[in-house]
Amino acid sequence: MIQDAPLSGVDLPVPLLVKMAREIEMVKLFKIECPQAANKLRALIAEGDDAIEGPFDGEEAITLLADLDAGATGSMTSGMIVDRIKPVIDHYLAGDTDAATDAYARVLPVINHENRQCGWRACKAAMKEGGVIASDTCRHPIEPLHPETRTRLISLLQAIDPLVLRWGR
Repeated sequence: MIQDAPLSGVDLPVPLLVKMAREIEMVKLFKIECPQAANKLRALIAEGDDAIEGPFDGEEAITLLADLDAGATGSMTSGMIVDRIKPVIDHYLAGDTDAATDAYARVLPVINHENRQCGWRACKAAMKEGGVIASDTCRHPIEPLHPETRTRLISLLQAIDPLVLRWGR
């Protein structure tokens, strides 16, 4: 699995990713997290052909539909609402794009809030709320979520009733 996340400061151009897929036996899966990820996925799939076994969406699924349109076969989101994202992918891959779009519209406010306001702290907050973990404290220097940001997150989650809010209870 290669995670293409330019936030790391490392640029992984498509020709390099394809070369890795063809020359490194265990490299077959790619999580693409960059601006215009759909375009990069299209290029990766076109240039890599059979060497690309798992082109995946990333970044909490903020661009999931566009990435599926580009040929992504799955998504690697946070662990917060996987039970609500899975139907989007299942419907899409079954050819029911209307149902996929409807399912995505239901979860998009949560995805947007997680992606733009919380980052990975959202998953910890949701797991604490659902009794899965005792503390959502992050290691220094990561600050806790602002209480109002956390409150909004939990209210958005409650509206879609994900497993994470019931799992540990």
